[in-house]
Amino acid sequence: MDYKKLINDHLDRQTDKTPIAVALLAGLAIGAALGVLFAPGSGSETRNLISDKTKDLTDSAKDKLQSYKEKLKNSADHLADAAKDKYQTYGQKIQHHADGLADLKDRTVETVKNKFSDAKDELSDQAHEIKKDIENA
Repeated sequence: MDYKKLINDHLDRQTDKTPIAVALLAGLAIGAALGVLFAPGSGSETRNLISDKTKDLTDSAKDKLQSYKEKLKNSADHLADAAKDKYQTYGQKIQHHADGLADLKDRTVETVKNKFSDAKDELSDQAHEIKKDIENA
């Protein structure tokens, strides 16, 4: 089983919202910077405000990244669990069928042995009768 393909297929089905989140964050940063630049205030106040907003946006981006990492890890864990379950299920099915085949083999061997034994007994009986017929003749 190709687990890489399975994981990639699962991840491809997920809608990628990363570009939207990046665009949103960039828009917020630009909007905040323009708002601060055009707001009345001293240069040091403006720089402090820009610095604070940048830190806030950085923290927000880190939080979003952590959230995406957790979602990806959860998806990977879910896929790994599903793969393990499939492996165990198929392993049990294979073992069940192997046991069935072993039982069938044992029954077949026993049947063949019985038929050979019956044929041997019948041939022995016939040989005994032929021997009696020869002695009586």
